[in-house]
Amino acid sequence: MADFFIRAQTGRPYNAVLGLDRANVGRTYQRPDAVGNPNHGLKTPDQWFDTSMFAMPALYTYGNTPRNFLRGPGFVNFDWSLFKNFAVTERFKVQFRWETFNTLNHFNPNNPNSSLTYNFTSGAQTTANFGTITGAQIDPRRAVLSVRFKF
Repeated sequence: MADFFIRAQTGRPYNAVLGLDRANVGRTYQRPDAVGNPNHGLKTPDQWFDTSMFAMPALYTYGNTPRNFLRGPGFVNFDWSLFKNFAVTERFKVQFRWETFNTLNHFNPNNPNSSLTYNFTSGAQTTANFGTITGAQIDPRRAVLSVRFKF
């Protein structure tokens, strides 16, 4: 017998956040100002969104970026198993099983880095990996061969 499981979904929404308390309310992780739509353009792991579309908000104000303004990469996974049951006696059975996880070895990236910091004096954005993808959501392909005794 064979069994398979497929999961495909769109990217998860997430926020761009500042690593400083610009509104002076005692909380970091406030939102920056959006000066355009960062979701346009070619999406690569090195630049998933246009990082130039964000700016530091004015002092003592909150940024205008809405909640869950950005959308991460989608997710596709295919797991497969093949198994065969054998009757040894009327009471005892043996099952040989071969399973693969992430069978197609599809790369599913994490959401990009969305935390940014600014230099207070120059106003320049100082986070080097802002907008870049640095990891994967699931492991690479894995195969498991097993024998199961049922009694």
